[in-house]
Amino acid sequence: MNRRGFKEKGQRAIDLAQETLQPVVVFFGDMDGLKKINDTYGHEMGDKAIKLQAEVLKKAFRSDDIVGRLSGDEFGVIAVGMNLDRIDSVKEQIATLSEKISKKNKLPFTLSISLGAVDLQSSSNLKRLLSEADKKLYVEKQIKHAKDK
Repeated sequence: MNRRGFKEKGQRAIDLAQETLQPVVVFFGDMDGLKKINDTYGHEMGDKAIKLQAEVLKKAFRSDDIVGRLSGDEFGVIAVGMNLDRIDSVKEQIATLSEKISKKNKLPFTLSISLGAVDLQSSSNLKRLLSEADKKLYVEKQIKHAKDK
């Protein structure tokens, strides 16, 4: 789903979830290393990596969750009915799927994405929720970069 569709459908899903008192987790994701992939293997390979990362996210989340590409290598996911305590298992599943899809497609690298996640405690406005999730994503990116050094 593109950015506009994601935001429209996503806000409706959040509004409905609030009316029915369902929990919601909003994820903001940013691929790891896309610039390096583009620089090393070319933009065609970078485009393939983005498409495959989208495939990973669609497989990792339920069919009724809303997955969208927000820009470049950024993705958003709205998971109605999910609680924050599931985030670690979701991240593990994404890492496992990323590795499998990378091998299956004989990529010379392993797909990876950093994710920030928030629930409706902070807001019910999708734009604000994505901003809060982006802040958490930034922290995860810092931790990953520290490990890579």
